[in-house]
Amino acid sequence: MPDFAGERIHFVGVGGASMCALAEYAMLAGAEVSGSDRAPSAATERLAALGAEVYSGARRDIIARAGLVVRSSAVPLSDEEVAAALAMKKRVVERHEFLSAVAEDFRTVAAIAGTHGKTTVTAMTAHILSRLGIPFVAHIGGEPAGMGNLTVVREKDGSLPRGIFLTEACEFGRHLLALSPDAAAVVNMECDHPDCYAGIEEVHGVFAEFVEKCPLTIVRAEDSFICKGAHIAIRENVRSATTGAAEGTARAGDVECSRMPVCTYGVSRILERPDGQTDELSLRGERARFTLPYPGAHYAADAAFAVALSVALGADFKDACAALSSFRGVKRRYERAGKLGGAEVIFDYAHHPTELACTLKAAESGNARVLAVFQPHTYSRTAKYMDDFVRVLGGREEVVLMPVYAARERGAQGASSVDLARAIEKDFPECDVYLAVSHDDALNRAAERAADYDKVLFLGAGDIYDIKSKLAGLT
Repeated sequence: MPDFAGERIHFVGVGGASMCALAEYAMLAGAEVSGSDRAPSAATERLAALGAEVYSGARRDIIARAGLVVRSSAVPLSDEEVAAALAMKKRVVERHEFLSAVAEDFRTVAAIAGTHGKTTVTAMTAHILSRLGIPFVAHIGGEPAGMGNLTVVREKDGSLPRGIFLTEACEFGRHLLALSPDAAAVVNMECDHPDCYAGIEEVHGVFAEFVEKCPLTIVRAEDSFICKGAHIAIRENVRSATTGAAEGTARAGDVECSRMPVCTYGVSRILERPDGQTDELSLRGERARFTLPYPGAHYAADAAFAVALSVALGADFKDACAALSSFRGVKRRYERAGKLGGAEVIFDYAHHPTELACTLKAAESGNARVLAVFQPHTYSRTAKYMDDFVRVLGGREEVVLMPVYAARERGAQGASSVDLARAIEKDFPECDVYLAVSHDDALNRAAERAADYDKVLFLGAGDIYDIKSKLAGLT
């Protein structure tokens, strides 16, 4: 591990999922940590409780004492604290650079990449390794039930592990290329960041560059074209019990690669229920089943990646599947949050058209009626995938749209929620689009309409999750 003992490290934007995990790790490794963010949060409160000096705003005195300043990708160089650090000739690195430095000192680095599902696969893998007692450190971009953004299973002597480092690897800004993993999973590939990539071909090129330096990669069978070396393929043959083919599965077989023999995992959905699913994995003629706490074929695929990666890291195949059955989910990933007017309330991080489609399809299992409340994430994404958002959302009876969550952008960089509403109304005039002006407005509208639905989904990667704290007075 990096020698952080006695180091003074300041994190700008410390409340972010990745940043707070890295800050906590630095503390465990002996650093004196401080951090700032725009507003207090559960993450900043946790760091403060652990002994970090955390505050809102900017403090030059803290910057003056820091030996290293780490900034979130969402924090520009013009930020007051970052600019002060640069003026003071301090070492300033971006989040992904610090992550790479942490990873370099572990013997085995396992990275989970892909456009969708990174956090879920990372959390599932961490859960499996934890249940099996395999020491590791995991850096997770979300909050798994029973674990944290930083999850550590220590060695038997109580020391921090130096063996396995499990981390997400994000393609935003090509940040994943800072890592050189020993094993990697590429869950899927789409262009989710049009502000960084010209199109899907460029995305494929970056992922290919990422896996080229990796000894072993786990990919979907259809994405294996990006792999020149050894790889494990995940073949989906998803069949529901309602189709009359409940026991169907893809046959596993060995595939010889130029550098080592690898295998194919087959994943089949055996039974899907509104509250979960049972799936089966096959590997070299062996089969094992597991259950998941939510519906959706995409979660079955995520689980297959988690099992395959766990096995690559030393777990037994059947033990890994058995361990997965106790996984209880991740915050903001199909998270159940009580009732609203009799309808079940679910929060989900979905913000790309493909994610929206998968989440809505899963929610509608059993012919459930679903009201979607959606907060678009960034103006550039809304503009780039306008037609896809219209297709996914417009075919519904009604949809509630919140203002775009700008993140790092300004309105001139793309399309607004008003633009999306107009496009839906043009192509789907029968769809009732309600443009909410605030969180309270969106929640009140959902409460008014909930009686006509089985589920209300609050969808988006921005601050739409703040609505959860307002539910108690309306349930």
